[in-house]
Formats: sequence, C-alpha cells, structure tokens
Amino acid sequence: MPGKCVLLPYLNTGGGHRSAARAVAEALEATYGAGLDALPVDVTADYFRWPLSDLGAVYERLVSGRGRAWALTYHLTNHRRRIRILEPLWWRLTREPVLALVDRTEPDAVVCCHPLLKAPLARALRHLSKPAPLITLVTDLVSGHTTWFHPPDGPCLVPTDGARSQALRCGLAPDSVVITGLPVGSAFQRASVLDQAEARGRLGLDPDRRTVVVIAGADGMGPFHALIRALLDGRSPAQFVAITGRNGRLRERLEAATWPQPLRVMGFVDTMDEWMAAADLLVTKAGPGTIAEALVVGVPMVLCSAVPGQEPANVRYAVESGAARWAPRPEDAAEAVHDLLSDDGVLKQMSEQARTAGNPHAAQQAAAFVWGEIRGRRGSGP
Repeated sequence: MPGKCVLLPYLNTGGGHRSAARAVAEALEATYGAGLDALPVDVTADYFRWPLSDLGAVYERLVSGRGRAWALTYHLTNHRRRIRILEPLWWRLTREPVLALVDRTEPDAVVCCHPLLKAPLARALRHLSKPAPLITLVTDLVSGHTTWFHPPDGPCLVPTDGARSQALRCGLAPDSVVITGLPVGSAFQRASVLDQAEARGRLGLDPDRRTVVVIAGADGMGPFHALIRALLDGRSPAQFVAITGRNGRLRERLEAATWPQPLRVMGFVDTMDEWMAAADLLVTKAGPGTIAEALVVGVPMVLCSAVPGQEPANVRYAVESGAARWAPRPEDAAEAVHDLLSDDGVLKQMSEQARTAGNPHAAQQAAAFVWGEIRGRRGSGP
C-alpha cells in the first residue's frame, strides 16, 4: 500500500482537541508504519486569519469567571435548526482556509477533532479530486454540542455511551457511531504501571511524601490562585505541585507569593503523565482530556470547576465512576483533599475505580478504525 496521509485538524480552544489529535496520530504511525503520515494541524494557528486566528483567546474570555458568556453561547447554538441556519455563514468565513488545508495535504482520510470544523470539512472534501472519508472524533466525554454531528453523515467515534446517545439524538445512523473511548497518548499508558516513588524521584519530589498535583489546564484558566490559597492551609503534610500551563502571569504570581507550606510551581509541562503517576490526588477542572488521562493512570481526582455547557456531564461521569469528588468552591476542594489524604482505603478504592473506568487503548482503537476506512476506500495492502 503506497504512502498515505491522515489529516487530524483541530482548533486551539482548550487543550483536549489537540491532545486527542496527537494521540491518534501517534497510534496511527506507531501501528501502521513509516509509510503513513498522520498530521495533527492547528487550523487556528496555521490557516485562519484574524479574527478567526484569535478563536482561542475569544474562548478563554467567554469561559472566564463563571463562564456565563460561554454558557449562553453554547446553549443558544446547541440546536439542529439553528446550526443549519448558521452553517452557510460559517462556511463563507472558513471556506478559503479550509479549502487550502485539504488542497495542500491531499489526505486519504480526515479525522475532524473539533466541532466547528465538521461542516466546513464536509464541504471542502467534495472539492478533492480523489475521495477521502471524513471521520468525526468527538472529544467531549458525554455531552457533545450539535456541531459535532452536523452534517449527520460519515463515521463518528465517541468516548462513551452517553456521547453515542447524543449523536443518535442528532440524527446519526446507529451503525455510523462507534464507541472507542477518548484517546490519550501512549505515555499515559506507560505511566499507569510506573512506580509512584520512582516517578516522584524523577521529578525531584520527596518519594515518601503524599503528593497533590493541582493543574490549571494547558492554558491556565480559572480562579487558580484562590484555589491554591485554600489548599495550602497547613492542615496536610503533603507536598503540593501547581502546574499553571501556558499562563505565565499566573506562574509568576504564585512564585512571588508567600505560602504557609512548600509549593512547587511549574508552567507548561510535556511530562503530565509522570506528574499524574507521582500524585496521590489530582485537583483539576473537569476537562475531558484530563479526566481520560487520569482514569488511565489511575489517579483519584478532585474536580474543582466545570465549563458550563459541555463539562458538567464530565463531572457526573467521573463522580459516578467512583474516581472523583466534586468540589466547586476552593474551600470545598480544600476540605475534599484533606478528607481523602487522611483515608488510605478510600484513595486506593478510587484509584482502582479510575483504572476500571479508563480506556488506555482508545487511541489504538480509533487508529484501527481510521485505517480500516482507508483500506476500504483504497482496497489493498496489509
């Protein structure tokens, strides 16, 4: 089978889309050889012009504070009829860059990793001289915005039964919706068997001390400073690590403050798998990618915030799995951390339930489906 190209486009609105695209790309190349190029592409950075190139910053502003602006935007547009009305305007805005993307890459398959790209990609692929399947990879754990499922054709890979039900309600054919789990990178699979003390040693932490890792997401959003202030109340002898993502201002603010107990402050890290393996407890917002990664590693979670719209369902999913506690206020999170660290039995049980709920092979399952679609279209090769 000659060399093939799989395009995995996403937009820079939160880190989950990027992580899932890279995880599937990694699995494709690792499993199906050097003759396959899997290309994760940030369309916002590489193809969109202003103002669309600022979609990431717009998203951050919408979800800031309590996220009321985002909640209004999400719910007003989360309707099939409204999406059909808005879609022609969105195509006019995105037509040129999306056509350029598919023309330059000439993909053998496209895996759409962002809901706002689904409809434009469906139109753009009709302009290719050779057919290329469009596969949707839903990166919301349970509740997906209607734009994930418009137009309601082509295969759709979803993480959970809840997401599949949402796809069917939006008109997708049952045999086109496949549950693969939410893809995570292979590093998280390896971290799931990494010795905790060894992971702490690699990171310069005390190997024998309870460890709480607090993460603000890839872009460092939310009331993180207030959360850290509540957690470091001196009640727990644990070592705390704050990972601020790409928010340099937040990192500087935390480093400049005086705390009642030691705090390790990190910016963006590309070894999140090791930090999770080192942790007894993860304090985080309810992002789907972070939850999926934590489940695979088997680290219990305290979920301290959720973006209105898509993420409250993530909270229910993680809590009902037995792997997480919901603590929406900083003082609630501090109380939950204190309670959990004082009960080894509960922490162990939550870790076991996290591993049960996690799907470490989701990326490989998605990659196998994509490869099957390519073979079905081209008809040959191992």
